[in-house]
Amino acid sequence: MYLVFKGVKINEAVVNRNNEKEISFMLREFSPVFLDELSGILLQDRYDEKYILPVEFYEVLLKDMLSHYRILEIDGIRSYHYYTVYYDTPDLAMYTAHQNGKKDRYKIRFRKYLNSGKVFLEIKHKTNKGRTVKKQLRRDNIEGVLSEESKAFIARYSPYNSDTLKQATGVDFFRITMTDTDAVERSTFDFYLKYIENGKEVFLPELGILEIKHPFRKHHSIVGSLVAGYHIKPTRFSKYCTGILMFHPHVKYNRFKPLLLTLNKLHHDSLFTLVG
Repeated sequence: MYLVFKGVKINEAVVNRNNEKEISFMLREFSPVFLDELSGILLQDRYDEKYILPVEFYEVLLKDMLSHYRILEIDGIRSYHYYTVYYDTPDLAMYTAHQNGKKDRYKIRFRKYLNSGKVFLEIKHKTNKGRTVKKQLRRDNIEGVLSEESKAFIARYSPYNSDTLKQATGVDFFRITMTDTDAVERSTFDFYLKYIENGKEVFLPELGILEIKHPFRKHHSIVGSLVAGYHIKPTRFSKYCTGILMFHPHVKYNRFKPLLLTLNKLHHDSLFTLVG
């Protein structure tokens, strides 16, 4: 039997579809890296590549990574639970900038680290040079109504008028963070994504997102080479834009057609009907 993903056959003898316990066991096999060791490679200003992977395939990849990477451990925890709420204008200007392929664009969000309870207001700026620059402000809670301090932060680091912003969509997910043995890059794997908006939920248990983050445009990544060995290439992916596509079926989505086709293939039931 074979798992077929993007035209690639992966032997299912090494893929356990009920693999949550197996992945948890594999995570314990990695040597730990602790937060104070990562302070020099927070990579708030970076280049990155993203890959869409079936969650069940990550068990295979973990085995390949074992001798090359260490895993972030905080208070004995190696898999972290996040909840993110994105903000946008009423006409979804930030989504539209991404859909239209604008190279200089922004995302504004609150992220809650559910294991620690910490909350940050974050602004991600994708520059026209391909870099991702992230700014953070510690907050007490996810704000339904933006505070004056949050408004000032948004005005300082983005071109948007905070008075025009509102909560757009939310996503709950889990993350594993790895660093190579030289502590130059970070790789994160996000899984069990659940989108939430206005009381509605869409759960994507099959979807996994691998992101490789590094400080230089030219960078040799071991995990990138491992994934390439399975003929899987980097792809465009935005958690925010995917959430908008889930709950706003009438938005323009031409740029995201390949993503939607991939999500439909991963999901047991078709999520999207593509028109045109």
